[in-house]
Amino acid sequence: MWEAESAVIDAGRSAALSCRSWQDFSAGYILGRSLHFDEEEFGEWYTDMVEAHRILMSDPGSPWLNVPFR
Repeated sequence: MWEAESAVIDAGRSAALSCRSWQDFSAGYILGRSLHFDEEEFGEWYTDMVEAHRILMSDPGSPWLNVPFR
């Protein structure tokens, strides 16, 4: 369990150094995932991730709206 917790904390620190907000984090995640899984095109993976982004940025209960990025 400690290894997983340590990995999550390290990933959070890296994200905070690279991104300014949850919105920035999401954009980078969507781009990377689309390039990897959609064979460098904006296909189904892209549209699915954009929908998840839309929900996370608009749902009042979303952690992205309730938990500070930094």
